Amino acid sequence: MYDDANSLEAIARKDYSVDIGGFLSRGWEIFTQNPLGFIGFCILTVVISFVLSYIPFIGTIANIVISYVLPAGYYIVAFKISRGQLSEFGDFFKGFQNTYFLPVFLATLVVSIFVGVLCLPFLVGAVLSFYGIFQQMAAQSGDPSLPDLSIPGALTGALLVLGLILLIPAIYLGIAYTFSIPLIVDRKADFWSAMETSRKLITRHWFPFFGFSIVLGLINFAGVLACGVGALFTIPLTICAIAAAYENIIGLTPES
Repeated sequence: MYDDANSLEAIARKDYSVDIGGFLSRGWEIFTQNPLGFIGFCILTVVISFVLSYIPFIGTIANIVISYVLPAGYYIVAFKISRGQLSEFGDFFKGFQNTYFLPVFLATLVVSIFVGVLCLPFLVGAVLSFYGIFQQMAAQSGDPSLPDLSIPGALTGALLVLGLILLIPAIYLGIAYTFSIPLIVDRKADFWSAMETSRKLITRHWFPFFGFSIVLGLINFAGVLACGVGALFTIPLTICAIAAAYENIIGLTPES
């Protein structure tokens, strides 16, 4: 176990540099060690999510749980490759083992709640701003399901202003918690310790990390533009780049 307070506190205080090109290069090296496994796993996660979406209620709950835990598999395999260990396709599903399942699920859930709540006012304000357009589109299509609402412009404006303000901490937390899952996978940290260690560490050089995240986002956006199929390649590639950043900044534990 590597989740003792002193170890995580030492990680949170580490100084480092953000080498975006180096992270991408190392991520590519990790990815190309098992490209079929990474892409196959990505395809499988999409298929599982698609199938569960057609199962009422239980399928929705199962989809949330599985989608929160499955991504840990990318890091488990990426770290095995980084250590020079052989990996099997079954390793992608080890996030469901007792060691990882609950902390990974809780970390993803809590981060999603934090970011989602902070983004909610902006989303509500945006929907209210375009509600009239949505209503007209529904009426033109012969669907009168959207009722007439008297929405004060001041309310919509206030929500948008508040939403824009709250987007700042939402973006901050979304970036700052990047290493939460890698810390759980590598250091066996509990979910809150992993989140806080990640936040404190990344905050030291948050803006360079923000730039790194933008680059990763653009790579995935390019994958989506390639008829969506390219995302099956770019998603695991960008996760491998994050694993490479973790390896460079924190360093992997010498697990067998």
